[in-house]
Amino acid sequence: MEKVNRPNWVRGSCIGQGSFGTVSVAVNKSDGQVFAVKSVDQRLGLESQIEALENEIRILRSVSSPWVVKYLGDDETVEDGATSFRNLHLEYMPGGTVADLVKKSGTDVEESVVRLYAWCIVSALRYVHAKGIVHCDVKGKNVLLGPTAGAAKLADFGSAMEISDATPAEPRGSPLWMAPEVVRGEYQGPESDVWSLGCTVIEMFTGLPPWEDRGCETLCRIGYSGESPDIPIQLSELGRDFVNKCLRRDPIERWSCEQLLRHPFIASSSPPDSISYSSPRCVLDWLNSEFFDEDEEIEEDESNLSYELRTQSMRERIGKLASNYRGNLGNLMAGKW
Repeated sequence: MEKVNRPNWVRGSCIGQGSFGTVSVAVNKSDGQVFAVKSVDQRLGLESQIEALENEIRILRSVSSPWVVKYLGDDETVEDGATSFRNLHLEYMPGGTVADLVKKSGTDVEESVVRLYAWCIVSALRYVHAKGIVHCDVKGKNVLLGPTAGAAKLADFGSAMEISDATPAEPRGSPLWMAPEVVRGEYQGPESDVWSLGCTVIEMFTGLPPWEDRGCETLCRIGYSGESPDIPIQLSELGRDFVNKCLRRDPIERWSCEQLLRHPFIASSSPPDSISYSSPRCVLDWLNSEFFDEDEEIEEDESNLSYELRTQSMRERIGKLASNYRGNLGNLMAGKW
């Protein structure tokens, strides 16, 4: 890891912040390349934030796919005379996220657009699963769009893990996108990413999380009720079948990414070969853009459920609610979580 007091890049405006730290636009002083930098303050940041960033750095160093956000480097900097930051450099994706499709369009999202982005996500997941990695946090905000329409890239690998560790000490990711077996603390593997994919397809159509956030009541529904998220009525029969293949409650019955890529809903929806992009080549490409915009809206974490899911009181409440579905599961919950 390189530690520098005077980095060869300049930090611009903050474009995102949450439990992981902050993401800012940055520009390389030597060649003007614009990139994104994800940073954690090493003095004020939580140990979990630093661990997540180091985990993401380690994983992104090991992967290379057109459908995964590109790793450009990492360093440790001392800024403003004293503040020490751990930084991850990533290609800059200025098109926002697929979670914003409804807001951007102002109306219903065209199914052809959802098919295209679903193909990109499945392709990314097929690649990382083949590399022995589970993403663990597939959702709309973690699928980034470039400057031109037509392709999307999977990002935010802070929660990711190796498949050999498919029974984590605690659930990873965003609860409203979690698979039932993850909420129950039983297992988190490639099949769990596929469930989250199905939730993300729903999110692209509705602009909303797949479940209404009602705290532990919602977590109990996800884990124990036998229910699945409602599928948007505007989705075609093929689209409904695709989502249903992702949202089978038994992970053994869910389709793999290899199978999903052959599903007629997305099989013919790959982006044109001519679509290729990465970070803007220089700051002049994005003059008056996010690099200089100090009034930009900053993305925040959407829910406190991630923390609540890990607390004893939440586990106890879920255990009580779960008894309405499958008998008294309090002992099971205590044993698994």
